[in-house]
Order: sequence, then C-alpha cells, then structure tokens
Amino acid sequence: MKLTIAFALVTLTLFCRPASTEVCPSLLYALGNLLIGTPSSYEAALEPFSPDEDMKEATRQLKELIDTLSPKAKDSVLQLMGKIVQSPECA
Repeated sequence: MKLTIAFALVTLTLFCRPASTEVCPSLLYALGNLLIGTPSSYEAALEPFSPDEDMKEATRQLKELIDTLSPKAKDSVLQLMGKIVQSPECA
C-alpha cells in the first residue's frame, strides 16, 4: 500500500512543475525508492545514471539512514510530499 502511495505521489509530482522546468521521472522514481523501497530497488533505480563507486557508497549510506526512520516518520514525509504536489506552488 505504501509503495502504491509513493508511486502515486511520484506521478502527481510530474504534473507539479513550473512551465520552464522538467521533472525527471527517473529521479522521482529513485526518490520513491529511497523513502520506501528496498536497498536493491533503490540501487537499481540509480543505475541509469551510471554512478561511480563513491556515489554508490554514498547512496548506500543515505539509504541506510533513511531506513532508520520510523514508519510514522516515513508516512509523514509522504504526506508532506502529497501536500506539496497539491499546493498552489505547484499549480
């Protein structure tokens, strides 16, 4: 269910951008996996960007930190993302 919510938010975010700015769907997919994906799904989402070994290690550490957040904290981040995409700033 949470994965479905994250991907719905990612899809909504695609439509929440100033006319002069494109949002990269792959970046949004990676961010969704950072928050609620598995470490392997997060790493797979980053592969199209050809990260070097230092980048891979840094993103592994970032994922480990995110995964220490409580489920409630992750839900709150997802709720904030939902508020952002529904805000007038994204109109």
